[in-house]
Amino acid sequence: MRQLTLNIAPNGRSGESLEGQVLFANKEGQAQIALRHWQRIISRWPIDKVRPEAVSFQALMKKRLERYQNPSSANTITKVQGTEANAAPINLTWNENKEMKQTNVLYALLENRFQKESPLPDRLRYPASEVNHYDMIIKESERAPSRSFLDKLTNRLKGMIRLR
Repeated sequence: MRQLTLNIAPNGRSGESLEGQVLFANKEGQAQIALRHWQRIISRWPIDKVRPEAVSFQALMKKRLERYQNPSSANTITKVQGTEANAAPINLTWNENKEMKQTNVLYALLENRFQKESPLPDRLRYPASEVNHYDMIIKESERAPSRSFLDKLTNRLKGMIRLR
């Protein structure tokens, strides 16, 4: 049995962490802990409505975890990484410490730890030249996926013909 010290919020709740607590687990148990954290992160990660489903964070991470859980099927799909000139086999070994560090960073992003530690000043968020600029960008990105073809066409024409 090895000791593993984690700094990850259990059940995805901010404010609670396992820092300082020591968990005892064997190699399979550590892999299961890391897998559970990865699954929790995938379920809690916000869905990007603008990107296609095939390249979403959730889809890519699920494929990555499937490769680790079932390496024999992953080897038949992707044997080589890079071009043929610098071909190298893909390393499918599970490194618990590396996976736990990655999940810890992703939990920090989910919980906005960095934004809380060093928030942006208001003059950066609301520039004097155009105070609502970033708010308009956020609204536009929320509206874009649900637009009809006619709305997209009229916006394109408005962008081509600007009357002042």
